[in-house]
Amino acid sequence: MNQSSKSFCASCGVARTPGNTCDYCGRYYVEPIAGAANVARITALPSHYKITKNKKGSVITWRWAKNSAWMLIPFALVWLAMAFPIAIDYFAEPGSLPVQLLPMAVGVGLLCHAIMKLINKTSIFASRQSLYIKHHPIPWSGKFRIATDNIEQVFVSRIQRSNKESSWHAPALQLISKDGQRHELLRGKREAEFSDFESLRLVILKALNIEPQQVAGAHDSFS
Repeated sequence: MNQSSKSFCASCGVARTPGNTCDYCGRYYVEPIAGAANVARITALPSHYKITKNKKGSVITWRWAKNSAWMLIPFALVWLAMAFPIAIDYFAEPGSLPVQLLPMAVGVGLLCHAIMKLINKTSIFASRQSLYIKHHPIPWSGKFRIATDNIEQVFVSRIQRSNKESSWHAPALQLISKDGQRHELLRGKREAEFSDFESLRLVILKALNIEPQQVAGAHDSFS
């Protein structure tokens, strides 16, 4: 196939290879490209995804660590230093309004939030019995568990991302249950992550002992 006759994916713009599916973002096409069909494969993943496999299944873990958290810590400490005298005044005069403790509470909250962003991580546990998501070591909302027998498929969909200058598509790793409900497992930020998410999908499906299948409307965009 020469450059002039190449067909490009309408979702991600990458040149399509033989078969019905885009190798990069996973979009399914009714009309296949002539040649051998695509073979689902796991590509090398970025180092921030840690995959652990054992007899029970697979665990995918990634840290929340963000650069903004490092900048937030000194800001929170300075805030606490300014709020501390106000809190001391409150305890010196117990009859005063507790609103004086509000700046101290805000500072403690900011510091805890920054520390959580630095040390917390999320894990997806997948096995032939169940799939569940856990945030640790500091517990956080968003825990999820489902029996493998109730899972129809795991797939990669597209989400719309934007900022002041532009908008783009990013991947989201989703699960659809046998009763038709969708559950988001992981949300990406960049277009370049589509192939990584497809590899994560294959790791999970292998641990669940579920064959990869196309899901109708899986690549429809949503916010």
